Amino acid sequence: MNMNGCPAKEPMGLPHLILALLAGMVALGSPAVAGEVIPLDPHVQGAEYEGIGAVSAGASSRLLIDYPEPERSRILDWLFLPQYGAGFQHLKVEVGGEINSTDGTEPTHARTRSELTTPKREYFERGYEWWLMSEAVKRNPGIVLDCLPWGAPGWIGGGQYYSQDMADYLVGFLRGAREYHRLNIRYVGVWNEKDNDANWIKLLRQTLDANGFGEVRIVGGDMNGPPEQQWKLAEAAAKDPELARCLHAIGVHYTYGEQPNSVAHLKAAGVRIWASEQGEWDWATMQPYFHQRSSDLNRLFLDSGVTKVEFWSPVTSYYDCLPAPGSGVITANTPWSGAFEIMPTLWSVAHYTQFVVPGWRILKEVGRKLPQGGSLVGFSSPDGEDVSIVIDTTGAKGDQELNFSPQLALAQKKLHVWRTDQMEQFIRNQDLNLTNGLWTLTVNPNCTYTLTTTVGQRKGEASGPTRRPFPLPYKEDFEGYTAHSMPRFLCDQGGAFEVVDNNEGGHSLRQQVSEPGIDWSKGTYAYSVLGDDHWTDISISVNAAFEATTDGAGKPSDRSIGILARWNPGATWLHFYTPNPAGYCLRLYESGRWQVATARSILAEGKVESPRTSRQHLSLRCQGARLQAGLNGHLLAEITDYTYQRGLVGIYSGFHASLFDDIVVESP
Repeated sequence: MNMNGCPAKEPMGLPHLILALLAGMVALGSPAVAGEVIPLDPHVQGAEYEGIGAVSAGASSRLLIDYPEPERSRILDWLFLPQYGAGFQHLKVEVGGEINSTDGTEPTHARTRSELTTPKREYFERGYEWWLMSEAVKRNPGIVLDCLPWGAPGWIGGGQYYSQDMADYLVGFLRGAREYHRLNIRYVGVWNEKDNDANWIKLLRQTLDANGFGEVRIVGGDMNGPPEQQWKLAEAAAKDPELARCLHAIGVHYTYGEQPNSVAHLKAAGVRIWASEQGEWDWATMQPYFHQRSSDLNRLFLDSGVTKVEFWSPVTSYYDCLPAPGSGVITANTPWSGAFEIMPTLWSVAHYTQFVVPGWRILKEVGRKLPQGGSLVGFSSPDGEDVSIVIDTTGAKGDQELNFSPQLALAQKKLHVWRTDQMEQFIRNQDLNLTNGLWTLTVNPNCTYTLTTTVGQRKGEASGPTRRPFPLPYKEDFEGYTAHSMPRFLCDQGGAFEVVDNNEGGHSLRQQVSEPGIDWSKGTYAYSVLGDDHWTDISISVNAAFEATTDGAGKPSDRSIGILARWNPGATWLHFYTPNPAGYCLRLYESGRWQVATARSILAEGKVESPRTSRQHLSLRCQGARLQAGLNGHLLAEITDYTYQRGLVGIYSGFHASLFDDIVVESP
C-alpha cells in the first residue's frame, strides 16, 4: 500500500513488448471459449469513482465513544483503517440540531444566537461527531469529510429553516471543525429528506464564499421517496443554470426507478449523482429491510450512474429497540461489555474499498449484467496501469464462466482473486494466469468477488470480549465527569442532557434545550434512556429539580420533570408522534400536578404541593403488571397495567432547564 492509502501495484515482470507479442500470438490461435469474453482495456475510462462512504447520523454512533480501550480503537480500525476492514473512504456526519433524527438527538454547536456569533471551544466538543471525524482522519488522512443537517435549533430564522441564520449556522459548523479540530470538511448538504429551496442553495453558496469556504461544495437533494420526489431538485437545476453551478452533486436515498432526462443534462454539465444514503443491509438481498428494491453496489454504478455511495450507518451503536436496528457493518451497542460483532456486509464494502480508491475511473466496456444473474463493474487507475473488477452474483441461477481479454499492457500481470459468501468472508483464492490470451474464472451464485492487479489487501483480525448484560445495580451521580460532557450510556431521544457544575460544588445533569427545534420528527419533550431493552422487573429513582430561569422557557402549568421505565418503541418511528414517551412515565409538573402515563394514556394522576425549585426524589417500580410510583418516599399510585412488558429506563423533562442527579437502577 502506498502513502496515500492506495492499493499497491503488482511488481512488473517481463518487458511489455515481449509479453504483448506472446499474448497476441497465443490469442490468434486460441480455441473457442465457453463463457462470455469481456474486453479489459484500462484506458477506455468513464466517470470518476468518488468512493464508498458512511453516514454517522441519527445518533447511530452514540454508544461507540463510551467503549473502553482497546476495543474502541479496534472498532475504529475496522471502520476506517485502509486495507484492513471496511476502510470507508468518505465520512458524512450530522450537523446536530438537538432534534431526534432517527435514534436520538445530536448536540448542536450553537444553542443560541450568541453561541454562534461568539463561539467557544466547548461548544465544539459537544457529542461525538467531532471525535469520530478526528479518529477517522487519524487512520486515513485522505478520508473525505461531508456533513448534512437533519434539523436545527428553534432560534434559527425565527423557526424558518431556509434563512440566513441557517446558512451562517452551517458556516459556523465548518469553521469550528477547521479551527478547533483541524478538520477540513469538503461537502455540505442542504436538509435531510426535506424539499430543497433553490434560492436558499444560492444563498448558501454566497455565504460560504464570503466566509472563506469557497472550496466547500454543496450537495443538494438528499431525498427519499418515489422518483419524482428524489429528482425534484434535478428538474429545477436543469432549468436554472445558476442553481446547477451551485451544486457539486445531487444525492438520492435508496435510489430506484427511472431517472428523468434532467439527470443526464446535469451530468453533462458536471453535476455528480450520489447515492447519498443507502443501507439497512441484508446479506441475502443486499437491499433495505423496509424497501423491497435492490440496492447492491454494482447495480447502483450500472443502473443509476452514481459515482459515490454512502451507507447509513457505519456502526450500530444505538440500542436494539430503536428504529432501524442493525444498520451498521459493525454492531457495537454494549459498551459496558466491550463486545462488538463484525457483520458480513462489512466485507461487501471491503470488496470495493480495499481495491479501488477515489480518483480511479469506471471502465466503460466492462460493466454489465450477467446472463445467469448478477453483475460486474470494472475500475482503472488514472494511469491505466492497474485494474480491479467487482463481481456480484446475488440471485444467480448457477455457476458462470467469465473470460477477460486484457489490453496488451496488462498481459504481463497476474490477476488476484478475493471471494466472499455467507460462510466465508474475504478469502484470497488462487491467482489467475493468462491462458490463451484470457483470464478465466468460474463464479458461483450468491458471492462477491474482486479481481485485481493490486496487492496489499488484508483481512483484519481484532476481536472483542463476549457480550454481557447491562450491569445492575447502576448508580450515577455525575461526579466523575467534567462540565459540558456527555454521561456514559444515556442516549438523548429529545432535547439535550449535559453535565454541569451545580450550586453544591459538584456536578448534575442538566436539560439544555429551551424550545422545540426545527424538527425532523416533531419532538415535543426531552428525555434520555439507558439500559437493556429486555429488562422486565426493574426500578429507577432519581433526584430532580426545576431550575429557576430567566429565559421564559415553559410555564409553571406545563414545566415537568420525570422518570421512565420499560421504555420500548419497538424499533419503529411511531414514538416520534405520541404525546408521551413509549413506556411508563412518572411526570411531576411545577404546579404540583403529577401523572403516570403510557405513550397515549394517563393511568393515574393527582396533585401535591408545588415543588418550586426544591429537589424531588422520584421513583418508579415495575414488577410484573404492578407499577408503583413514588415521590419523596411517599407512594403516589399503585397500578395494574399490561401495556409494556420490557424496556429501558430514563429521565424526562419539558423543554426548559431541569437538573437530575443520583440515578439508581436496580432489580426490585
